[in-house]
Amino acid sequence: MSLRVGVDVGGTFTDLVMFDPVTNRLSFTKTSSTPSNQALGVEEGIGKVVGAAGRTAPDIEFLVHGTTVATNALLERKGVRCGLLVTRGFRDVLQIGRQDRPKLYDWFAQKAPPLVPRELTFEIAERALHTGEILEPLDEAQAIAAIEAARAKGVTALAVCLLHSYANPAHERRLAELIAEHFPEAEVSLSSAVIPEFREYERASTTTANAYVMPIVRRYVGLLEERVGAMGVPAGLHIMASNGGLMTARAAGEQSVRTMLSGPAAGVLGAVAIAKAAGFGSVLTVDMGGTSFDICLAHEGRIRFTKESEIGSLPVKVPMIDIHTLGAGGGSVAWIDAGGALRVGPRSAGAVPGPACYGRGGTEATVTDANLVLGRLDPKRFLGGEMGLDPDAARRAVHERIAEPLGLTVEAAAEGIVRVINATMVRGMRAVSVEKGYDPREFALVAFGGGGPLHASDLAREAGLTAVLVPPMPGVTSALGLLVADLRYDESATFLRPLATADPAGLAAVYEDLESAARDRMRRDGVPDDAVTITRSAEMRYARQSHELDVAVPTGPIDAATLATVRERFEEEHRRAYGFAMTEDMVLVNAQVSAVASLPKPPFEPLGGGNGARGAGRAQPVDRRPIYVAGAWVDADVFERRDLGPGVRIAGPAIVEQPDTTVLLLPGDTGLVDGQGNLLLEVAR
Repeated sequence: MSLRVGVDVGGTFTDLVMFDPVTNRLSFTKTSSTPSNQALGVEEGIGKVVGAAGRTAPDIEFLVHGTTVATNALLERKGVRCGLLVTRGFRDVLQIGRQDRPKLYDWFAQKAPPLVPRELTFEIAERALHTGEILEPLDEAQAIAAIEAARAKGVTALAVCLLHSYANPAHERRLAELIAEHFPEAEVSLSSAVIPEFREYERASTTTANAYVMPIVRRYVGLLEERVGAMGVPAGLHIMASNGGLMTARAAGEQSVRTMLSGPAAGVLGAVAIAKAAGFGSVLTVDMGGTSFDICLAHEGRIRFTKESEIGSLPVKVPMIDIHTLGAGGGSVAWIDAGGALRVGPRSAGAVPGPACYGRGGTEATVTDANLVLGRLDPKRFLGGEMGLDPDAARRAVHERIAEPLGLTVEAAAEGIVRVINATMVRGMRAVSVEKGYDPREFALVAFGGGGPLHASDLAREAGLTAVLVPPMPGVTSALGLLVADLRYDESATFLRPLATADPAGLAAVYEDLESAARDRMRRDGVPDDAVTITRSAEMRYARQSHELDVAVPTGPIDAATLATVRERFEEEHRRAYGFAMTEDMVLVNAQVSAVASLPKPPFEPLGGGNGARGAGRAQPVDRRPIYVAGAWVDADVFERRDLGPGVRIAGPAIVEQPDTTVLLLPGDTGLVDGQGNLLLEVAR
């Protein structure tokens, strides 16, 4: 027993980090993902990581998993056949949506089709008011008829979203009872349980998304539990949620929509924890994997959260770490559009067939192929030598697909691919910094993922940052983040009162109910009340505004002084975000609480080697090879990361290789290894 294992499944690789508290060491491994059944890759990876340490699966006492099952099911529209029960007169809530156009100036732009078509949406006579008062009782005969009609049309899951059920969930709960009686095999998702907040479209969209993916996630989690159980793993499975907290497998099966950003959220946690230990409070984290590029901002150690995310062009209104995701990874495919311009992504070659250089049948030029052509990757040392790359296949793909049609040399075409993907990523970095009121020059860039450190120097230059932190194990930072997460549950309820006339006692009652619900969830997970920390917040806006800002609410009794503090905090946050405050009335829209139970965490010491025993204070290159930079070949020193102990300095142009990634230092860059094994780059301007 005693081992703690984090498993993160990506589009191309499955990453694992294992912490052994007996030896106080972390170890890691990577294995190819198995898109047809992610559990297979997870099972293989667990066996690999424990076997390499001379341990066995029964030694694992804590197992946590970051998964893309829910995300993939939604993005690829491979969820279950789902029906929707709504209040009479609201059958078209998903079709109407909001007035926003996907592309403002595109007359032919089409909105993403809803997950539930109109013919599978069923109206029921009932009506509650926004105050919670029942205006019209539930017509149970009509409800039963709707349930049976849904069953006859072959649905396997039912979403229930009744008007103003956030204020009074009685009718939704009664519908759940009727479904259990007349359609017991159906999976049921109630909006009052998933997201008890106002705004009918967002609530309906989120609830249908939960119903749409819930059977898929529940089936996968059940299968994974069976497989790890068969391996002898005694630990219960935990799943990373989009809010950066852990939830049990049971909770993930009930609230599957909350796992949409499971893996990326873990990456942010890991990167921010490493940066804090290294002395960096404000950071931009960038995670470049094989398929996607995930960006997040943490200001003075505080990670940004949001409830206004879109996944697959559909609103998903649950608490998530505010991650901006782009289709820009090592497997992103380069192509030429109808106008003859070079484009890269968002389509990816994925794990199968993968980039052309993988030798798995891929023939299209990808970012990985371009980096190989430019000499930035060593074909014999990729993944620590476990996987060889085919440079001839990479050159052939770049030549045939890009260079020849554009009349370029292979090297110029490859450099063009890298520049285009870098420009895409920099736009995303500015979207989470400059466009949110933050000056990127005040932030350090934390680059991780298999491809992040390879592009970090270019990205920092173009975005205006001068400092880059590359963690000791950048390729598995998301898996490491799983081991620094805590159990967390978020609860919310719509309050919707002007702050000036809000009743402190009424608001206190709302927070008491939310805190009670959060503690109940923790108790079901076996967590005692004294191990739970509760924090409060509120979503607020000025009157006649349509978007809210998140404001911390003091703990303790709620009185007039509390509301005055909330007012001051909102004005301060509005000034920071928009540069001004107004005299308009403020509205407290949603009350929120977060319940957190702290879990043991691994230490942040030099990870996976690099403990300074070899070469501390000096750097001896293991090789020297040409790399293509700014239109010319230049010679670069090649170092192995494990040889770079604390205090070592290196100068660009240089390549630092390790099993999970490659770090590129461009001419003029300098690198320093800190006491925890991080490689700190000072980027030349």
